[in-house]
Amino acid sequence: MEIIFNKLSYIENKSSSGEKKYLEDINLIINQGSIVSFINEDLSIIGKLLMVIKRPTKGELKIDNTIIKRTSHISNVNELRKRIGFVYTSGNKFLTTIVKEEIKLTMKNYGYRTKNVIKHIVDSLKIVGLDESFMSRDTSTLSFIESKKVQLACAMSYNPEVLILEDFEKGMIHREREYFKKLFLKLKNKFNKTIILISDDITFSFGIVDKIHVINKGKLVVTGDKDVIYDDKLYKYIEMPKIVEFTKYAKAQGHNILEYTDNNELIKEIYRNVS
Repeated sequence: MEIIFNKLSYIENKSSSGEKKYLEDINLIINQGSIVSFINEDLSIIGKLLMVIKRPTKGELKIDNTIIKRTSHISNVNELRKRIGFVYTSGNKFLTTIVKEEIKLTMKNYGYRTKNVIKHIVDSLKIVGLDESFMSRDTSTLSFIESKKVQLACAMSYNPEVLILEDFEKGMIHREREYFKKLFLKLKNKFNKTIILISDDITFSFGIVDKIHVINKGKLVVTGDKDVIYDDKLYKYIEMPKIVEFTKYAKAQGHNILEYTDNNELIKEIYRNVS
């Protein structure tokens, strides 16, 4: 699935005192099987536009052969939504009390059918690192990280081509973040999934992202591959991560340190320089 933003704008309360520009004249392409990061606040609108929950104010979204405009008719909207998994920030609230029923309900809502539902649910849980004992778990007893995994298993249960994750990393410790980063790389490399990360935290993208797009006041102000992480113009809009700050400082002091995005690799580099 190729996704094209063509002069795309989404503006609420246009031409009024409460006008807010979420996206303005955005042009970009998201290739199938890539991991893309949209950086800044109030960008959940991207997921809502792709799911056709909202419509563009101007311009268009093209998803393969489907064109989404303000007034365009989309006859296959349910089929389109089946191809996209959207895990919201507020997705911690489950609709059922049992994990198995939650995943089964998601499959039903998206019209996904399989001969062996139970095996499919078990497989969906295994993909995110949960064993089949979780099928009978009460959703209210899940830990924060277990809830995240079940949310992702629900999205994976109907086998979407694209996963949109809004502020997915919020509240996670470093070890948990690293677990999901490895999982997303696996989903990309083994299953050719397209993963769209929406967040105001660029550190979660380190080491896995193919493209970074920074939106500021609706404008696409910085765009590029993972090398943009060490581009000074990026930090006009977001806070500089500590690893980048340290590396830049060390290089300014004359130390030939490579531009790492992984703390462990940076520590090894420092050790090699010291030794």
